[in-house]
Amino acid sequence: MKDGYVDAVSYLETKESVFKLKGEWIYFPNLLLQPQEIQDIRSLRPDSTFLVPGIWSKGFFESGFLAGDGYATFYTKIRHGLKNQPMSLLIPEMETAYVLYVDGKAIASNGIVSFSEQKARPEYKPEIVDFVSNTDESSFVLQISNYNHRKGGPAQIISLGRTTDIHRLHEADLFKDMLLVGCIVFMGVYHSFLYFHRRKSPQTFWFSLTCFLIVLRVFVTGNKYITFFFPNIPWELHLKMSYLSFFLLPPVFGRYIYLLFKPYFSKSIYEIIAYVSYMFVMIVLITKSSFYTYLMIPFQIFSIMAAVYVFIIVYRVIREKIQGSVIFALSFVLFIMSFINDLMVNNLIIHGPLMIHYGIFMMFLFQSILIARGFSKGFQEAENLAIELSSKNQELQQVKNQLLDSNETLEMRAKEKTVLLQNKLDQISKDLLLAKSIVQSLTKPPDLTPHLKLDILYKPIAEVGGDIYFVKRIQDFYFRFFLADATGHGLQAALYTMMIQSEFERVTDVAMRPNDLLFYINRHFYDKNADLQIYFPAIALDFDFHQRILRYSGAGVTQQILIRSTGELEFLDNSGPIIGILEHFRFTIFETHVSKGDRVLLYTDGLFEELNEADGASALSEFVGIIEKTKNMPFEEVLPYIKSELFHKMKKTVWKDDSTILFVEVNS
Repeated sequence: MKDGYVDAVSYLETKESVFKLKGEWIYFPNLLLQPQEIQDIRSLRPDSTFLVPGIWSKGFFESGFLAGDGYATFYTKIRHGLKNQPMSLLIPEMETAYVLYVDGKAIASNGIVSFSEQKARPEYKPEIVDFVSNTDESSFVLQISNYNHRKGGPAQIISLGRTTDIHRLHEADLFKDMLLVGCIVFMGVYHSFLYFHRRKSPQTFWFSLTCFLIVLRVFVTGNKYITFFFPNIPWELHLKMSYLSFFLLPPVFGRYIYLLFKPYFSKSIYEIIAYVSYMFVMIVLITKSSFYTYLMIPFQIFSIMAAVYVFIIVYRVIREKIQGSVIFALSFVLFIMSFINDLMVNNLIIHGPLMIHYGIFMMFLFQSILIARGFSKGFQEAENLAIELSSKNQELQQVKNQLLDSNETLEMRAKEKTVLLQNKLDQISKDLLLAKSIVQSLTKPPDLTPHLKLDILYKPIAEVGGDIYFVKRIQDFYFRFFLADATGHGLQAALYTMMIQSEFERVTDVAMRPNDLLFYINRHFYDKNADLQIYFPAIALDFDFHQRILRYSGAGVTQQILIRSTGELEFLDNSGPIIGILEHFRFTIFETHVSKGDRVLLYTDGLFEELNEADGASALSEFVGIIEKTKNMPFEEVLPYIKSELFHKMKKTVWKDDSTILFVEVNS
């Protein structure tokens, strides 16, 4: 076509021939002319021509994001020699709305063509239009406007021919594309089933996902078959699907290649490919077409760089003579060639059909063969292993028969030992119950009224724990509290606690003060029980209501807590090492006056140390925080609240160590 005219008679005389309306069209930029206005305008100024297919877009650095905006009219005349014969036009999409007039009549349109962006509406809907010309030549007027895409103008080629030839061409394209789609869908479904039945090969999942992504791309690009099923699909959604189906290919298909050649494919490089692709995807999702259509060329360059890296990986794999590497390399070359072809067609460097679908199909076909070979080899190895396993099973059966004979003898012996052990366990259980009963009788507190109120929380982790406490009324106005944490559980703990109780009863009447009590007990366990190596922390606390004095002494214990009736917390400091370490150690004593409403909390460290097993100081601080919240609570509610809070903070219902609290309130 030259200067808006072409004689195509000789070309169209041949049966089954289709003429491409490409070449120089008469060009009227920034004008939307009706057919009857064309000749008047041409008589007023020299003709300008426009090479179709082409775009009027200026450079990005010249016009920014408005590079493709505008409108124009294109005109050409064709001598076809098909007077009164049915003809058809195969019209692809134009960027991005058009009206086509043939011999002065509007016969096709997509979207709304307008001078203003507000009135214009883009649309993609390739179609076939039939018409009959009353003469041997026809004039074509094409109005195009664009405000939504980086490319504006007749970027695609209109095809002219006899109606039967155009429809046959379209049907052939439809058949090829649907055959391609069917094959790719089958491969995607097949490899999906392979993955769900054998998840140890995750590359099959990413391969199937790539197949479905390509099927989507076939439907939204080229002949845009999606408009057959959804004729009213919004143009913006249609275009986003086209871009997303391309931008998601590198991370999805790249994941398949990464898993296929994992020892050679850098994980960091794959993550860069994936994150950059996802960044492009997010931009497409949150921006309009007038912005994200400019991402295509940068992303194409990025994709080529990723492909170069894959070529390097494939070269290394081939050098290592990895099975299937040559097949993969061949299929990847076909894929890249088709990709470069489409890149050049989309950027109007060359004119031709889009080939990426076929390149991908050939690649997927080779990849399917490669995966099938891997599974076939796996099945063959499984068969060989099954034969070997059968042989081993026969050998094992012989060994099993020998073991059965031995087992019968062992079972008889095991039954005898089981009966013996059960008898021992029954005896131990009886002993533990007796020990528990003894300990409970030893620790039963006396009547403390009217001077004191007492509440006890005692949580051993076994029938008998290592914590032991005694409350003794020495005189009507004098009361003694003793709390110790012996090592061990069960019978061992019961024996230790009885030894401690025995010594406590022996010396408590002669020990006038709490520190004297600890001194005598310490000397006894150091002298008399040195071989047993019994060491334990202990607390001794006396209430003297004659003088209203509290006396306290601690051996190797955490600070105990005195809660004044005013709500102020005081800490009763430790005054010496644990019992049984130093022979003649003199423990110091702490004395203070008490008044009605004062409360004392005596406890073992098993109560709170699980709050933070790595940091005892932090655990104690959390425990003190719980205590501070009980200042204004009634006496009866304090211990249930502490227990509930400890369980809540530890997120468990049992302790790992024995836990005891003696909670005392001055009542007079």
